[in-house]
Parts: sequence; structure tokens; C-alpha cells
Amino acid sequence: MTLEKRWRTRDQMKRYLSGNGIEIGALHQPVDLGKTNVNKVQYVDSLPIEELRKHYPELNDLPVVSPEIVDDGTTLTSITDGSLDFIIANHLIEHLDNPPGALENWYAKLRRGGVVFMAVPDKRYTFDKPRPLTPLGHLIEDYHAGEEERATRNHSHFVETAELIESRKGKDAANRVDSLIASNYSIHHHVWTCESFGEVLDHIIEEMLVPYWIVDYSSPMPGGNEFIFILGKGDHFRHVADRS
Repeated sequence: MTLEKRWRTRDQMKRYLSGNGIEIGALHQPVDLGKTNVNKVQYVDSLPIEELRKHYPELNDLPVVSPEIVDDGTTLTSITDGSLDFIIANHLIEHLDNPPGALENWYAKLRRGGVVFMAVPDKRYTFDKPRPLTPLGHLIEDYHAGEEERATRNHSHFVETAELIESRKGKDAANRVDSLIASNYSIHHHVWTCESFGEVLDHIIEEMLVPYWIVDYSSPMPGGNEFIFILGKGDHFRHVADRS
């Protein structure tokens, strides 16, 4: 898809949220849903609150959301298909080792008329700036990889994180790789720009035949570091997308 520059704030994008849904990986920054038509939100994370505190010691002085649902954010196996009006996943998908699989599974969990609200860091404006863009072919391989193969592939992501990011902080890259792997720290496995992520969505919609509608999107705001996509389930979104 061709993405023209378009600026929307998170508050403007929240107009698409209503009903009952979940937020995955909110940690210390859950979306403020006070001025929306949301009836109920449940928080999902891969670890209970005590383990989240241990995993992210850098958040010790901050309030962290206690998840009601402990589940894998990629698969959401504990959530019934077709049961959610929305899924919020901000600054999450870059942490997952199978983004196409996650987007496929999230689609299944939505009701018709449901949306995915997804903010993603644009590598050009974050600590990921020195890293190369994740090629679409890499993501396709991630999708088809078995569990053992994906673990091997993930090792290269830990190495890249240590060598290109941690070493710039004056840390020993080799020791940092061992530390990251030992704790299975939640690194950014993949990096995108708004435009390159649009190519990922094209593949998911057109080649994987997961029929999301791209209801709305925002390029990174001036001074900001993230782009936002609203993905909808259901043909009626055709008209919403045309107006957005």
C-alpha cells in the first residue's frame, strides 16, 4: 500500500474503541479509556504481576497494571474466538517473534466490527535507529518456523540488540547477549518504519488472506516516535476506511 503522511493522535484514534476487549502488555502505560465507549477492558500479559516486576526492574518506581489474564500475546489461547470488540496492542508487536501469526490470531479473536488498535515504534526515532529494517521475507520465515527453529532465529535478534544497541551504552556485547538470553528479556525482535510495516499488512491481507480493513492510520507525529494502525474486521469497514 502507499501511505501518505497522515497525523492522528492516540486520543483521536481512541474513537474506534467501544464495547468489551483487552489490552495486551500495558505494563505502566495502559491506554486511558475514560472518554471512550468502552464498557470493559481486561489486561493480558505473559507473566503475573510479581514476575513482571522481576522481569522489568527498571519499572520498580512506576505503577504497573496487574493482568487479569496471563497468556501468550501471540496466541491468546485462553480467549474465545469471535469474543472481543477490540484488542489494544501498543509497543508490543515488535517484541513478538511471530508477528504475522499474532495478527492472524488476533483477527480470529475479534467479533465482526471489532478492531485492533496498534501503536508501533518507528525505528528512525528510537534506540533501534542503527538496526536494519526487518525484511518481509524474514517475517514470512518466522511464520513458518517451528518452535526450535524460531528459538535459533531469536538468538540472532539478541546478538543484534547487544551489538548495535547495548554496546553503544558502553556495555560488553557478549556478556549482554548471555544476560538477555538467560532472562529471556523482552527485546525488540523486529523493527519497522510506518511504510515498511504497511508492506507487512499488505502481505497479511493479500497473501495470507486475513481480511483486515485498514480503517485508519497515523504516521509518526512531529516529535513522536510511533505510528498507529486501526485494523477492522468486517466488510462494513470498507466505508469507514474510505472516509478516514
